[in-house]
Amino acid sequence: MSIQVRVIAVDNQKYTATVEAFDGAQRILKSSVGFKTASKTSIESAIKKSLKTFNRPSFGGMEIIFLCRMGEIS
Repeated sequence: MSIQVRVIAVDNQKYTATVEAFDGAQRILKSSVGFKTASKTSIESAIKKSLKTFNRPSFGGMEIIFLCRMGEIS
């Protein structure tokens, strides 16, 4: 089973995204991740770099889901 990373909020002024990581139904992490530009690919890249521990075969990889409004992200 893969780790599901949910982006629950994006702050474009501070260039941070609030993320939660879930293993099944259990939340294993809630953190703030910084990014350089306010784009979906930049945020995904920053998450993968910051949470690279969970993107291993032993965890089953990582799936990123955006739960915030897409209007907040360019």
